[in-house]
Amino acid sequence: MAMKIEVEKERCTGCHLCEMVCSLLHLQVINPSKSAIRTLKDDLGTDLHTPMVCRQCKKMKCIENEGADETLEMTKFIWNKQRAKDCPFDGLTVFEETSYHCDLCSGDPQCVSVCTSGAITIKA
Repeated sequence: MAMKIEVEKERCTGCHLCEMVCSLLHLQVINPSKSAIRTLKDDLGTDLHTPMVCRQCKKMKCIENEGADETLEMTKFIWNKQRAKDCPFDGLTVFEETSYHCDLCSGDPQCVSVCTSGAITIKA
């Protein structure tokens, strides 16, 4: 079974450490807009935060019309913006003309390591 990141939004504090470590690891810059994970805040005043990240789908709808090698694409962090539009789960972050895809940090997801509340975990 493939590794996936599992999110328990009720535990998320909205600290954004996951976003910062993702952009820092991949791009050597702290910029949550350039992270493959993003934390959405409920605008209804409930203080509920929801980390959004690629679900690592078995059948990747975001690239199925491209004829791309799914195994190879899973290892890439920077993707074409169009793929975010093709993802039915809103799992890709878009900033300017680039889409950011969770590559699972080559098997050691750093967002999980910095998530002190346990909202982000590994499902193997």
